[in-house]
Amino acid sequence: MRIRPLIVVALALAGAAAAAAVGGGTAGTAAAAGKAPAAEAAEVAKPNILLINTDDQRWDTMRVMPKTMKWLRGARNFDRATVSIPSCCPSRASMLTGQYAHNTDVHLQTDGQQVHQGELLPVLLRKAGYRTAMAGKFLNSWPLDSAPPGFDHYSAMHGGYQGFKTYTDGKLEWVNAYSTTWYANKLKGWLRGFDQAGGKPWFAYYAPYSPHRPSTPEPKYAESDVGKCLQSGESDVSDKPIWLKWTKPDPAAYDEICHKMLRTLLSADDAVDGMLSDLNSRGVLKNTIVIFTSDNGYLWGEHGRTEKFVGYLPSVRVPLLLRWDGHVTASTDHRMASSVDIMPTLLAAAGVSGGKQDGRSLLGPARSGPVLTEYWYDLKNSKVPTWAALWDGKTHYLENYDEQGKTTFRELYHTDIDPGELTNVLHGKVSDADRKLGDALRDKLATARRCTGSACP
Repeated sequence: MRIRPLIVVALALAGAAAAAAVGGGTAGTAAAAGKAPAAEAAEVAKPNILLINTDDQRWDTMRVMPKTMKWLRGARNFDRATVSIPSCCPSRASMLTGQYAHNTDVHLQTDGQQVHQGELLPVLLRKAGYRTAMAGKFLNSWPLDSAPPGFDHYSAMHGGYQGFKTYTDGKLEWVNAYSTTWYANKLKGWLRGFDQAGGKPWFAYYAPYSPHRPSTPEPKYAESDVGKCLQSGESDVSDKPIWLKWTKPDPAAYDEICHKMLRTLLSADDAVDGMLSDLNSRGVLKNTIVIFTSDNGYLWGEHGRTEKFVGYLPSVRVPLLLRWDGHVTASTDHRMASSVDIMPTLLAAAGVSGGKQDGRSLLGPARSGPVLTEYWYDLKNSKVPTWAALWDGKTHYLENYDEQGKTTFRELYHTDIDPGELTNVLHGKVSDADRKLGDALRDKLATARRCTGSACP
């Protein structure tokens, strides 16, 4: 039996094998068109893709997923990965189109139906001959009784843990089960069917609700020890924008929130372990790219806040890992990476073109500068104003805007020496060097907020 390579997308991608992957994809196009037997063999060699995308998982929480990390011990870990926007619906639209949010038309939680459907990753891969399936959360405001674009099989939800409503292959149903596990098993069944049918590669998207709040751990993990997770607060926020001071700090609440969120990830760990064990038992995992990521981070008391939506690093940093045996070696990759890079990376590996991505393949050269994050005031979220930011791993520059787009507050943090972003060096007495740096970043950010395609950071 001929075994197809598999890509499991969960967090990382590597650089060494782009040429080989793209070469296989070119031959595969001929096979799809019904060419010679040699071309058909090349089509079978196209990689499968499994993208795993959790919900609100901070970049520093993989310690509670040891089974997943055992499978990914040979992965490349992008430890400076960020999302393009820290808000569920627009973040997912951005990742699945490879576009910064200012180009997707999905700025708010209610904008899901405005996504550019023809430029979605599953749509492009399906056109290129891939079988496609998804299980879990698609876009918050996508109608629950409407099929997510580009999938042969799907079971989509808006949220929920124990007991949830889902739309499965044209049928709306209520499922009395733990959603993290149920969706993993559903997807595993479809993948077995794809493999038994043979002849085509597949793309699978697993998007569990965990660890999103209100977090409901599976009963067996309700009291599990997940270690210390309360973060240091900030007693003096006088150098921060006025809206940050509206929240009254509550360390006890922060501690409960983070423990419950981490406990839901224990079930996600089981689910990923089950899927990868099944692939391994069928002999395909050794030829698999595995990527694991999340749609945004979360604050657990930093700056006296919970939730995401803000521009500070705990809100925008996410895990991003890649396993691809024979192509990627275990390492920590300090390159700046963004959620908009996931789609162009996968398309490059699969030898598929199309769409209008702003990101770049992580199989290629590193960025020469910072990554962009942005956010629009959203009534569905907390009262955080519109903002945009640039981060290059050493400096983090942020701007707040009013309803007319005028800049109302500026922040600059030297995160290499101030990782907690406690000291805004553009507040109070500002050094000449920081003033010049802030002015340069102001101009660079203005350009980035209008960028498209290869002109984007």
